[in-house]
Amino acid sequence: MKTNRNIAIDGDSGSGKSTVGKLLAEKLGFVFIDSGLFYRAATLVIIKNNAEAEKEKWYKLVEESKIEFENGIISINGKKTTLGELRSKEVDNLVSPVSTIPEIRNKITEILRRIAFKRDTVMVGRDIGSVVLKDAFLKIYLTATVEERANRRFKELIKEGVNTTFDEVLNNLRTRDLIDSTRETSPLKIPEDSYVIDTTGLSIDGVVNKILQFYEGKEYALRNGPCSSKSTI
Repeated sequence: MKTNRNIAIDGDSGSGKSTVGKLLAEKLGFVFIDSGLFYRAATLVIIKNNAEAEKEKWYKLVEESKIEFENGIISINGKKTTLGELRSKEVDNLVSPVSTIPEIRNKITEILRRIAFKRDTVMVGRDIGSVVLKDAFLKIYLTATVEERANRRFKELIKEGVNTTFDEVLNNLRTRDLIDSTRETSPLKIPEDSYVIDTTGLSIDGVVNKILQFYEGKEYALRNGPCSSKSTI
């Protein structure tokens, strides 16, 4: 029976996870999964039910909703979502509090594991290597300065047609960094057996090539014997 070659990429918001993950998945022929979009989908459920101020209802609303993934698109109760919806300001402002709810995290984790069980994936997020895919074939942690990350995210949002400012994006990232690193359930942290890459000033292709080298090294070790499995770049 074939063992899936799942790759877990964790890191700070805006560290380049999604861009790197997509390109890496294309090169390897894997399925790309942005776990953050699933939490955004859960947040969208809450917003569409006008329950932003009713935290006690959040989990029930998400639990009763059918969140699915097919051909790179997330659907909610059979209706396809768009990146514009998932990355809207309204979702941005609520997704961190929603993602701190343990029951919601457990539900999303189950969905993500089911996807990864069926196929080779490159999955990005904040607790993939430490919680969702603890036995991932390869674990990567990406980081960068908050200013660099804000600039990247700002450019992405403008390209997607989202009306925002650089200062709004910067402040949002700083808030999310604090929430993600201090929450009780699945806080953002560097998995013990991951390769750490500081992407500040690095090109996307440069980061992808480093990860491919690590991947090839793991494959070689699997065939020919163990080698060092931890590095910081």
